[in-house]
Parts: sequence; C-alpha cells; structure tokens
Amino acid sequence: MSDSTIRLDLRLGYDHGSGALSDYFRALAEGRALAGRCGTCGRTWFPPHARCPEDGGTCKPVNLDGHGVVVSETRTRTRLPFTDQDREVTFVLVAMAGADNAAFGRLKNFSGTNATGERVQLVAVAGPLGHPAQAAVFQPVEDG
Repeated sequence: MSDSTIRLDLRLGYDHGSGALSDYFRALAEGRALAGRCGTCGRTWFPPHARCPEDGGTCKPVNLDGHGVVVSETRTRTRLPFTDQDREVTFVLVAMAGADNAAFGRLKNFSGTNATGERVQLVAVAGPLGHPAQAAVFQPVEDG
C-alpha cells in the first residue's frame, strides 16, 4: 500500500426478501425439491417459475422426489458469494427426475473423478449459507 492509498473495509447487511421463492428456498434448506408445473402445457421447472418460459402459463408448485442425474460438472477452488472462505467446489447441472430442465447446484461427498452420469439426490445442508440458493446441494446415490 502506498502513501497515497487508504484501505477501507466496508460491510453491508440488510434483510433480503425472498418473495415468491420463499417456499422453494425453505424446501431446499430441508433437502426437498419444490418445482413449478405449467397449468397450460404441463412442463415442470426446477427451480420453479411463476410463469412458464415456454408459453407464459401459470405454474403451480409440485414436489419432486429430489433425484436426478449429473449432466455436466465443473470443479474449482472458489469462494461462494456472501461467504468468507475459499474451498474446493464441484458445481453440477442436474437433470431432475420429473422436471423438463436441468438445475444448477453443488455436489457433496463425491470421491470419484467424473461426476457426469452419476445419480444424485438433493440433500439438506447444515450450517449457515451465504445465500439461500446455495442450499441446492446434491449427494451421490449408492446403487442398490
């Protein structure tokens, strides 16, 4: 730091409303998959949408069983938004059973070298999160 700079550490805290996604975030924290099904075309979206992105129909909440298959993965060392610690993270896109799209999340307890094609289950996450969306955590399912 030179004589012409001053270090400023700023912190901002506020209550962030989750609005129409409150039930979705609550379900995620509990390890449940709450989706939205279009009343017009019947497509199901996870995470849920208020309106169908295909035809604009109203989507109603539906529960999925939380299982899916990893479609794609990215492994990196990063700090998740609104957190203070760098760590190894495996981000995944998961084709959820019963949904017509893939969902973004993180993979927990994966010991293999390639998660693509692995069967996974949405799980509850203990401890504080930086943002409620970070509760989209999947764990490999043992075959059997």
